[in-house]
Amino acid sequence: MSFAMYKIVLVISICLIVAGILLTAFSIFSPLWQVAEIPSLYVSHHHGLWWDCIVSYESNEKIIPLRDIETDNDGDKCISKFDPSSQNILRTALERGDIASRELLLHRFLPQHKAVIFFSVFTFLFGIIGIIIGACSPCFPPNSLLYVVAIFMTCSCSVLADIIFAFAATKDDMSIEEKALDQGGIGPFKHRLGFASYVHMFSSCIFATALVFSILSSYLLITSNKGQDSCCNSRRDYLESGSWRSSNGHHRSYDQKVRRPFVVVDDDDSL
Repeated sequence: MSFAMYKIVLVISICLIVAGILLTAFSIFSPLWQVAEIPSLYVSHHHGLWWDCIVSYESNEKIIPLRDIETDNDGDKCISKFDPSSQNILRTALERGDIASRELLLHRFLPQHKAVIFFSVFTFLFGIIGIIIGACSPCFPPNSLLYVVAIFMTCSCSVLADIIFAFAATKDDMSIEEKALDQGGIGPFKHRLGFASYVHMFSSCIFATALVFSILSSYLLITSNKGQDSCCNSRRDYLESGSWRSSNGHHRSYDQKVRRPFVVVDDDDSL
């Protein structure tokens, strides 16, 4: 019964790992890690890890909250952080002391962006290794402990990426709180964490849940009779059994002095 329960818990943990990896991949390719809302220009700047988008919207009698119209892609312009032309424009604006330099800094490939990508790569790596080890653990019970270690590393890398990015995004004046910054000609604008950062945090929670299930699965496997329902047997099982019968003969185990095994055939017709 415990071995059957172990299989159920193992499958749940593997499914959680796959879901976390997919959500992490989705968040990495999304530009909505940080959002700068500039109501006076009817523009919203979406800052991703390696590409940014500028979303413009038409004015009405009153300003529509950007969070209600982010799905409207009319007038969207996206560009890579590594594009040479955008880097030259950004460098020129920063050198002349542009009034919106704080916002312009988010268009650069900053250390927090590098940290998220770095730890995400290891999240994928340890997650895939964990899935492989977990799938093999029913055949080799010690793998269940390695499975826990792999999922722990997966969860740790994901959480570290969240902590580093959240700390960098909320320090100084660029707070996730709705605090307006007066930037002269362009008027006040607000910084906040975007949808992708919350998706990545949710994937970290999924990895943490998978870690709990991996620990439970390891406990169930270790406390169960690993010989039952297992896809392979240990050397001890063969030694204790003494002999086993195949369709054509018998195999008997003897002491270590016997160097060559032999097969006893039941009848001559099988030769």
